[in-house]
Amino acid sequence: MTKKVIQRLAALKADPSEYVRKSVGNALRDISKKFPDFIRKEVETWSLDSKEIKQVYHLASKLIKD
Repeated sequence: MTKKVIQRLAALKADPSEYVRKSVGNALRDISKKFPDFIRKEVETWSLDSKEIKQVYHLASKLIKD
């Protein structure tokens, strides 16, 4: 269930709306509190070529320790 939620949120990482992207990043960050490995695996697959995706990446991975 958690993986499906993460996938659905991650699908919006390049949304044209900054509001949506911030909401996605914050939701993924909140999920990372309990499931850091799931979020880590998801964001590792992202291409950080666009500033929009980078924005979500930084929010989502804020609490994940390397």
